[in-house]
Amino acid sequence: MLVGDDIGESTEGTKVEVTVGDIDLDQPKAVLSQLNVWLNDEGQGVERGVQLRKRKRIIPMWKIVEASEVVKKNLPKTTGLRTLDPMKAIPHDDMVKLLKLCSEWRHNPNLVMQFGNVEAEIEFFASLVKADGWLKGDHIDLGLYLIRKRQQQLEEVEISDWTTTDVFFMVCDAGCIGPKLFSFLIDWNRISVLPGDFNSILSRAVLHQYGIGLDQNHIHTCFVDNKRKKEQVGWKIRTSLVNVVNGKVPACGLDWQNTYKVYVPCMLQKYKHWVALEIDLIQCEIKVYDSMVSLIPDQSLKEELGPLSITIPNLLHTLDFYEEGVYANECTRDWWCPWPIHRVDVPQQANQGDCGMFVLKYIELLSAEISLATCTSQNMPFFRLKLAAEIARGDAYMP
Repeated sequence: MLVGDDIGESTEGTKVEVTVGDIDLDQPKAVLSQLNVWLNDEGQGVERGVQLRKRKRIIPMWKIVEASEVVKKNLPKTTGLRTLDPMKAIPHDDMVKLLKLCSEWRHNPNLVMQFGNVEAEIEFFASLVKADGWLKGDHIDLGLYLIRKRQQQLEEVEISDWTTTDVFFMVCDAGCIGPKLFSFLIDWNRISVLPGDFNSILSRAVLHQYGIGLDQNHIHTCFVDNKRKKEQVGWKIRTSLVNVVNGKVPACGLDWQNTYKVYVPCMLQKYKHWVALEIDLIQCEIKVYDSMVSLIPDQSLKEELGPLSITIPNLLHTLDFYEEGVYANECTRDWWCPWPIHRVDVPQQANQGDCGMFVLKYIELLSAEISLATCTSQNMPFFRLKLAAEIARGDAYMP
């Protein structure tokens, strides 16, 4: 289908600029190709260099809404996330809107489009639609917000199977306990010949310099002894992390007491690689969905994520998580011990830049209990275009 809406302009000489009317909207590859010309065209560098010295202009596109503000969709009762079709075609109207937006951006690179809390410059969409383009935290956060918002629009979510955090959660967790400390804990945990009292003194003395009161062995003992006491056992947990578990942040998130699984986007800084994590609150374990398992050996992955396996049980203990609500006596293992970490066999990427897009699709499909068969490098260009259209409209597509 070709549309006749001409938004282009003629350039100097005989070259005529491509317009929306020249693009076949039934061919996503053609749409992506033109978006890349408009957003990643190096031939416009000089023009941009002059324009970008001017004052930038911010255009509000849509605002973040909280769960209480979400308007429920009047859809058939048979419609739910499980009926979601990952490959469903993008409506032509949305592609025209996206094309117009990017064409305007190309002619005026000073524009800053505000999508939710993200002030996006031209590079934001340029990297999103580019093959192998690197997705940043803002891309991931907006994508996950739209997924959570759709959940609120579709479901009665007082009790739900899942929720997600945003990128902030893992950044904050990394500040609670570092990889070097985790390595120390693992090594120290192997020492079994030391008297119990000396173990306690050693843990307190050494870990005090890191701002953390107890190690994993002592936590086990103290948690058993203090299980029914309303008192801390030495760990210092940031209020910002507590707010995530309580469902206060991110927007449209849920209280973990009302969910069974929490999906977390995680940037492995050492490898510059995104992975998706599933925190299973019943099995008390952490599953890793990694689109490039050849990049990081299993042991290295566990060391990178080790801080999370220790922080999660302590965070939940701070909130008496397993003492109250739906989780009382429900977990299947000793939840106060470090949670095991293991990889799940998932489709793999065939290039270097798609890990962020894979993470978003893993989380979207897993939360909807849909097969990951469509998560292939071949489909990533389409998923990039679809995410760009969803961000432009401010809503994820319904089933």
